[in-house]
Amino acid sequence: MAAAQAGLNAPPIFRLDVVEIRAFLQSDDIAVSALPEKIVDAYNRNKKALTFALEDSGEFEGCHLLVYRNVTSRSYASPWSKFYQPAGVEIREARSQNQQFIGFVAIEDELFAHTGGQASHVFERFIDVSFPIAVARRVAQPEVKRARSSPLTGAALATDVNFRDPRRITHTESLENVWTALSGQVRTDTLAESEFVSIYGHKKSMRVEVASSIKFTPRVESLEKLIKLMRWTLATSEAELPEDDEWRVLDSIALLNPRKSKGLIETLKKELSSKLFTERNLANFALTHVEATLYANADTYIVTKGSETLLESDHRPSLGEVVEVLDGFAGGEPLLGDVSIASRCPELGADVGTNGTLFEHLHGEMQHEGQTYFLLAGRWYRVDGDYVRLVTEDLATVLEETDLDASTLGLPQWQEEFAEKEYNELAASLIAGINGDRVLTDNVELFDTLAWTNEGVFIIHLKHGFDVKMRDVRSQVINSATLIENDLRSDSPDRLKRHHARLVKRGRTQMSEKDFLDVFSKNRTYVLAYGTATKVTRDSVDDFQSVVARMETVSLSNQFRQIAASQRTQLRTMWVELAD
Repeated sequence: MAAAQAGLNAPPIFRLDVVEIRAFLQSDDIAVSALPEKIVDAYNRNKKALTFALEDSGEFEGCHLLVYRNVTSRSYASPWSKFYQPAGVEIREARSQNQQFIGFVAIEDELFAHTGGQASHVFERFIDVSFPIAVARRVAQPEVKRARSSPLTGAALATDVNFRDPRRITHTESLENVWTALSGQVRTDTLAESEFVSIYGHKKSMRVEVASSIKFTPRVESLEKLIKLMRWTLATSEAELPEDDEWRVLDSIALLNPRKSKGLIETLKKELSSKLFTERNLANFALTHVEATLYANADTYIVTKGSETLLESDHRPSLGEVVEVLDGFAGGEPLLGDVSIASRCPELGADVGTNGTLFEHLHGEMQHEGQTYFLLAGRWYRVDGDYVRLVTEDLATVLEETDLDASTLGLPQWQEEFAEKEYNELAASLIAGINGDRVLTDNVELFDTLAWTNEGVFIIHLKHGFDVKMRDVRSQVINSATLIENDLRSDSPDRLKRHHARLVKRGRTQMSEKDFLDVFSKNRTYVLAYGTATKVTRDSVDDFQSVVARMETVSLSNQFRQIAASQRTQLRTMWVELAD
């Protein structure tokens, strides 16, 4: 039998936040070498059992080392033992055991950890998640082979993305995602560094994986080389960034860690409360729900505080209306969590609707000490300044390339006193189109207004203003295009037929089903329309402060390219003049 290879196979390297650990322990005087014991003790107390126990500790290469093992792991019978029994094949019982180890390495004022098995949950709350990104931005090639991302909002889980060929992740693709892991190749010049060679030897290629840890794929042959690797990553994380740094997208929109950023989050919530309830400054904030289409097209909205109903309406309440009904209530910041908003869609089912606190419904952005923060579905995100600049530049390009003049369709000016519902009714009547506002099929509003000319059909989605509400309209356009395009590719456009039936039932059209379907056989243009006093252009974009609006519009353009099945399908943006 061949001897087992020495060393550890691709150990994940974690850097722990010493400041955060000491804050958790409420003591700034604890030596770095003593922190691992405190971390593991706290974990065991929380589990109410001795789960991880110290194997031993020692000193090596000027570092203090501690190794812990999960003492609760037990061996288990392999499923092979009984799997073949029906065939009369007897397999002697085979047993396996998963071992979980944690190695803590205290290097001067820094604390590192590496693990064997699934053991990082012991210190998960103290991981410096920015460290792997900082290293990778300096040592990884711009192209990535594999990625993992989590959506900013919604119920979808993290998604693995595999690329057929190595490619670059663009900041535009990051508009809807927080990248949580990337996999790529180490740069050639890094492979040739003498310090790196002393750890891994001469390599022609090497993969690097980044998540909450950083991991280089080869085996680390000795403890001496592992410590050398930790020292090298620490020095590399502070080196100058390469000119073609493309992994910065990992830092573009960063979720604020509820534990590590607890103080900042509390400050932001206090400023938000003061902004809404004291200053009555509602700019760049709006109410919506992660189920945006369902919420936007409900029949009933109810705002409550405890058992008291504060507002019940058949139209979607604005943030201003909700703030107004809260006038006179004491509490300030607690109101964000004490007030609830529910919506009901009885047409779709007795229990269909949305529910959540006021805080969970707030979507928008704030400036704090010169930094931009997003609040989306109850979570705070920090936005990189370079990211804002890049998104703004992309927005200007998208608007120029997709501009559609409202006058070509005969759409009227939008009178200030008109709500979206009233404008849609007027527009449809003037252009002999169909008003589809608040008519849903499969929880999707296919259009606010449907218009057609000899050039094709225009599927228009409209919003008042160019602000955080662009998040809603972007979602509506994408959902609408996905449903319609998929339906048209099927043998029978059943969803369009059902939508036609709903329109007829609501008195919105007298067209026959055949004529309605024939409209969609034309060239199809999906339109994001916004009503503002002045048009958003490259020169005027700074007058519209919402970064979310810029982000959503660019994101829509990027997402739509994945939906459009042919040259007959396109996206346009349209300005509708808001008049006094």
